[in-house]
Amino acid sequence: MKPMNFYEVTDHRGDAVWGGISTLQAVEWFRRGLDYKVFVSVWDEEDIEEPRLITDKIEVTNLIQATLFNEREKE
Repeated sequence: MKPMNFYEVTDHRGDAVWGGISTLQAVEWFRRGLDYKVFVSVWDEEDIEEPRLITDKIEVTNLIQATLFNEREKE
């Protein structure tokens, strides 16, 4: 098994504005909109032609907001 995180940033309507495997890009896209949300799902990419979903989307918006807030307090 080769697990891979897939991140998705959505707007207030739930429409995807970005999706990919880069955590940094997910955060960059999240910061572009006041009402954006971030989700992560885990896929088994052992077979590149047929990736298999391991864990369905989990919202991680609050986790990212808390991390960004914590970083601002350190400055």
